[in-house]
Amino acid sequence: MIKRPTKAELREQLMQQTQAFLQQGGHVDEVDNGATGLVNGSYRNAGFILNPQRQERTPLNNVLAQIDSRKPSRQKPAVSTSIKQSSNRKKVIYDDFGEPLRIVFE
Repeated sequence: MIKRPTKAELREQLMQQTQAFLQQGGHVDEVDNGATGLVNGSYRNAGFILNPQRQERTPLNNVLAQIDSRKPSRQKPAVSTSIKQSSNRKKVIYDDFGEPLRIVFE
């Protein structure tokens, strides 16, 4: 199993790499607080439009009405209120090992 480095070990490793970079002649630029990498202090907004013009939509009400008129009309089956549906519930009986033995209706 591979041991993950702790935060202290990572910090020490980064410090060593930074010191090695500086000793080889590397240079670190200091940046003022509040400075930004944005161009003129704003995001590059050429890729998206904030307020697009609303496009006209084609009304399809007559097309939908024609499609609906071609569908066969469905009638709900008549339900007799005098017949009471059984409220039996299926219950599975399991043995000690979790295997189903039988089904009982309660």
